[in-house]
Amino acid sequence: MKFSLINVIEQSGPLVSGYWLQDHIGSLSSAIEVARATEAANSNKIDVAVVAAVSSPCATLSYWSGPPRLDIAR
Repeated sequence: MKFSLINVIEQSGPLVSGYWLQDHIGSLSSAIEVARATEAANSNKIDVAVVAAVSSPCATLSYWSGPPRLDIAR
């Protein structure tokens, strides 16, 4: 499966808004592991959400509003 990691700027319930960081191909649990490792690498100063893969010809620095967070059980 393919997922995207989003740098969360705002969250309302399970919906997040923020900037695309990277895509991840694998299981949801492996995507969550990568998200937590990314947070740790940034001294836990950013919140990284796992969402369904976003579709864009150029996702880099794209702002996404409203995808549901799949790693909600934090």
